[in-house]
Amino acid sequence: MSAVTEALSEDGGALKVFDVSLVPAEPPEELVYRHKPQFLRSAVELVRRGEVIFTLAERDIRAQYKQAFLGIAWALLTPLVSLALLFILAKNIKGFSIGGHVPLILNMYVGLVTFGLFGGAIGGGSNSLVSNKALMAKSHFPRECFPLSQVLGSAFTSLMATVPLAILFAINGFLPRTASLWFPLYLAIEVVFTVGVVLLVSSVIVQMRDLQQIVPILMPLVMLITVLKPLSGEVHHRLVPNAGYFLAHGWMRSLFCFVNPMASIVDGMRNSVLLGFGPQWDILLPGVFGAVGYLIAGYVVFKRLEVNFADLT
Repeated sequence: MSAVTEALSEDGGALKVFDVSLVPAEPPEELVYRHKPQFLRSAVELVRRGEVIFTLAERDIRAQYKQAFLGIAWALLTPLVSLALLFILAKNIKGFSIGGHVPLILNMYVGLVTFGLFGGAIGGGSNSLVSNKALMAKSHFPRECFPLSQVLGSAFTSLMATVPLAILFAINGFLPRTASLWFPLYLAIEVVFTVGVVLLVSSVIVQMRDLQQIVPILMPLVMLITVLKPLSGEVHHRLVPNAGYFLAHGWMRSLFCFVNPMASIVDGMRNSVLLGFGPQWDILLPGVFGAVGYLIAGYVVFKRLEVNFADLT
């Protein structure tokens, strides 16, 4: 019986014959995008299987440095190379400074370390579903574990990058300010924002592979406009036409921080660590709302699209 199959019906156990040719090869497209996941239940399951995230992150970290001649030392050298390039660029921007006689190299590196968690997570997490398609087809744990493991791996790299920062502080005879104790707040906001964007980008890339080429192009640009003190007038009036108008209008600055929460995070971290200022709430709060918005949007889109991950990857 090659074209048909038999199954027991629920009423009386009688046999019914079905034509398997009528069974579609995949769900109708409209059903894929109308998929309504149970978000709370999914979040609880993700927390319950949290150890998978650590296992995947450890696997990727070991694989990243295992075959390298310098090994884990690359986690220290990579941010220093980026610092050298950014330092050269900043030196050619006349008048670039955040004030307070802060050495330029510290200004640059604090910004790089702060941005590094986000940038590294996006770089690795955007392709995490596509690159793990074989494992994803054989596993039953939450699919969010793949991009979230990249966030954890990026956090490890960022932690390693703080070692050169401590050395740079000692070389320049500069001590972090007491207001540096605000850093957990900025870190929490960055993690929320990063998780949201990673979930969003990784799920959309499964559907639109062109983004695999676009993300590596966009990230250096985002890094430049964020680390080069986007909220600083002395920089913007040289980099962006009519920047004085932009900075003079609070609602436009708030909108910028909402769209790019990393701007307010990097600015706040620099002001606290290097200048001793507490959070500037007029620019930090829009960043908080933006980060939460990205998290909600990223998780909703991810759960809506995950029903089709196995077929498209």
